[in-house]
Amino acid sequence: EVGVGGTVLRWFSSYLSDRSQSVLVGGQRSTPRCLDCGVLQGSVLSPLLFNIYMKMLGEIRRHGVRYHQYADDTQLYISTPCHLSEAVDVMGRCLEAVRVWMGVNRLRLNPDKTEWLWILPPKDCTD
Repeated sequence: EVGVGGTVLRWFSSYLSDRSQSVLVGGQRSTPRCLDCGVLQGSVLSPLLFNIYMKMLGEIRRHGVRYHQYADDTQLYISTPCHLSEAVDVMGRCLEAVRVWMGVNRLRLNPDKTEWLWILPPKDCTD
């Protein structure tokens, strides 16, 4: 779906396959554990791979919501003509769809890092 195939796809697959990690604490190394998901934190490729993975999130546009992404930060936004209750309903449905999508795709929405910002014109909206 993103136009990656052949050598590049094999390269990405190799980068993400057969990985393990261990921890070194006080000179003692833990037993290696297999990694079956995620990307390496701090890797130059990690933001690119994460954005490719998150591409399907674009389906939230069906809710009338737009978004911007950089690495693992996503901003959702909606513009409505002074109908706050409608905007709240639309954004609520969209966030629920995002939460479900993330669960299916082995991701978690961190409520501690989630914020809502409503910007309204002064005194023009009575909803």
